[in-house]
Amino acid sequence: MKLSTITRQLAAIMILITVSILNSCKKNVINEVKVNDLATLSSQFSNPPAEYTTAPFFVWNADINADEIDKDLTSFKDAGSSQVIIHPRPGLITEYLSKNWFDLYRHAVEKGKELGMNVWIYDENSYPSGFGGGHVPDEMPESYNQGQGLNMSKFDVLPDTCSSYYLCLKEDNGEYKDITSSLAGEKGKSGKYFLFSKTYNEKSDWYGGFSFVDLLYSGVTQKFIDVTMKGYEKNIGAEFGKTVPGVFTDEPQIESPGGIRWTPDLFDTFLKKWHYDLKTQLPSLYEETGDWKKVRHNYTQTLLQLFIERWAKPYHDYCESKNLKFTGHYWEHEWPNMRPGGDNMAMYAWSQVPAIDMLFNQFDDSTTKAQFGNVRSVKELASAANQTGRQRKLSETYGGSGWEISFRDLKRNGDWEYALGVNLMNQHLTYFTMVGARKYDYPPTFDYHEPWWNNYKYLNTHFARLSLALSSGKQINDILVLEPTTSAWLYDSYTQPNKKSAEIGLAFQTFITTLEKSQVEYDLGSENILKNIGSVSDGRMYVGQASYSTVVIPPLVENLDWDTFQLLEKFIYTGGKLIIFNDPTILDGSESEEVKKIFAQHTSELFKLKDYSKENINKYFNNKRLMFEGMTGGTLYHHRRILSDGQIIFLANSSLTENANGTLTTNGKDVLEMNTLTGSIHGYPNNVSGDNVNISYSLPPAGSLLLYIPDKKSSDYTIQQKTGEFVAFQPSSQMKVTRNEDNALMIDFCDI
Repeated sequence: MKLSTITRQLAAIMILITVSILNSCKKNVINEVKVNDLATLSSQFSNPPAEYTTAPFFVWNADINADEIDKDLTSFKDAGSSQVIIHPRPGLITEYLSKNWFDLYRHAVEKGKELGMNVWIYDENSYPSGFGGGHVPDEMPESYNQGQGLNMSKFDVLPDTCSSYYLCLKEDNGEYKDITSSLAGEKGKSGKYFLFSKTYNEKSDWYGGFSFVDLLYSGVTQKFIDVTMKGYEKNIGAEFGKTVPGVFTDEPQIESPGGIRWTPDLFDTFLKKWHYDLKTQLPSLYEETGDWKKVRHNYTQTLLQLFIERWAKPYHDYCESKNLKFTGHYWEHEWPNMRPGGDNMAMYAWSQVPAIDMLFNQFDDSTTKAQFGNVRSVKELASAANQTGRQRKLSETYGGSGWEISFRDLKRNGDWEYALGVNLMNQHLTYFTMVGARKYDYPPTFDYHEPWWNNYKYLNTHFARLSLALSSGKQINDILVLEPTTSAWLYDSYTQPNKKSAEIGLAFQTFITTLEKSQVEYDLGSENILKNIGSVSDGRMYVGQASYSTVVIPPLVENLDWDTFQLLEKFIYTGGKLIIFNDPTILDGSESEEVKKIFAQHTSELFKLKDYSKENINKYFNNKRLMFEGMTGGTLYHHRRILSDGQIIFLANSSLTENANGTLTTNGKDVLEMNTLTGSIHGYPNNVSGDNVNISYSLPPAGSLLLYIPDKKSSDYTIQQKTGEFVAFQPSSQMKVTRNEDNALMIDFCDI
């Protein structure tokens, strides 16, 4: 697959023009690097600035008062959290968005400013974000009363109630005709009829007596921002971008309340994009009939674009205009079921601080919908941030982990997500009060209710120092692994779970988890992000601020979007390295001879692998400038960042039972250990050979190690001598624990 010299030159010119045009319109791609050398990092490491400390949810769930706000903010500050996110939640008595609400919020911001703390805004009365505590549907009835779904029913004879259906189709020789306007002529006839009725989000006290709104309906997001933010602008707007860094949004989603997801201009939008009528293809979204793969792909792509254009972009632009950072998370654990959003990674590109959710305390790296252990979820976040130039990546962490969670669990779970790319922790949550049913609201609580609260600062500051270090420099990965999201779209059914979709999801999860545990350095690629900020030049794939010499098509990929295919074609032609585990055959949902022809060829730029064995990973994936050898025991993850005068390597052992042992070799002239528990920096044992340094490590269960590897030998830091071996103390008698008095459990309420 070689081009002539002239063709290559023309291609290069066109690529440079394309790159120039793309770069001129990438307003959401920025560069936020603040700390880029050892001197700056070391000067802040012991006591990181407020923006690097953790930011727990400060839950307002009762009748709020100024004295309690002062007490709690001081307690957070003393425990090492110089940030909070004020979170309205069930049990709230203070009227949401009232004058009293904003008076108290202003007081919290003033107190936070006095204490040197950041106070973030949470944008909803509970969740999911979008209904404004009921104010949005109240002020904008069309945001909820037009229907959000279409449910399909099949009949052999039209029912007497057929005129009450929104849409009526009749099948004739495998084709579907819209007979909604001519039902009278069908009465008494037999046939295959497909009738569609609207479905609506249910009304609930949770939504202020209304129902959740349609975030795909034009103008709803603007109404939500206006309803929610105008009071904050008036009362604390002067602190936007200062004491008030940004806004947290929680679980906005576009799930259908029944049947397929629908919005009033869906069919018009679909026709404009795909040039055929979706109405007469609707059965393909329920059953494998007609050109169902194409219809499902095109339909989900349409929903994704509507979600981006009508939710993510307006919110991003509002925050940008107000000097606020837009953060918060979507329904990232549902992948490859993308009905709540289409492509979570695509949504991250529109957040100034992209974010995810990591709940419970059940570490599992073998399923697609796990929380802790879910490599895909965190790598999507980190990859989108690398590509769009976002330095900070937030995780809402620990919710639902239970009262019994230990420091060991807290550290293991936090270290794991930090090793994969998180660098801003938002603890879920801290109760304002635990009276009544509130005590059951997803514990633990990070405050005085916990017996360990007075000691939590040690662990809290560990993550602050880790956040500072892992926000420094840049993570530079040279391999891009395409996500099979659009292939999963082909099999997404609205009537029953699809085994093929689940198979694609599990195969991908297993693949990238294997890469991660093999210490491969890579980013994930969303086809939607590639479409917007992707380009090719001189055998490299550029995605915003990231670039890659190698692109990987993982197992079970069937579909490529047209823009992705064009980029890959240019990538191969200009000498890029493409690794394929499965030949794609489908373009935008339709079988494509052009795609088949390209990937059927064997060239020096295209490598087809049957498996990702250890031998293949060593040959095609491992970074020769960072070699891990002799790995035994434990479960090791690592994160590497490049600074102007060296590199940071963070190692984390996620095993709770085994030590993780081994050696690593990388370029450098010295090794420093940055102790995240004490804040000290000192030399670390190493062997230098030429331009490389060799390091041995042994991490205990839930242990971690943060290293700085400078480009030059440092004389400022000495290796600390071991103080001796620790010997376990053997008790002389059996320990007995007794209580001082009977436990008393007050029953706060009676619910009959």
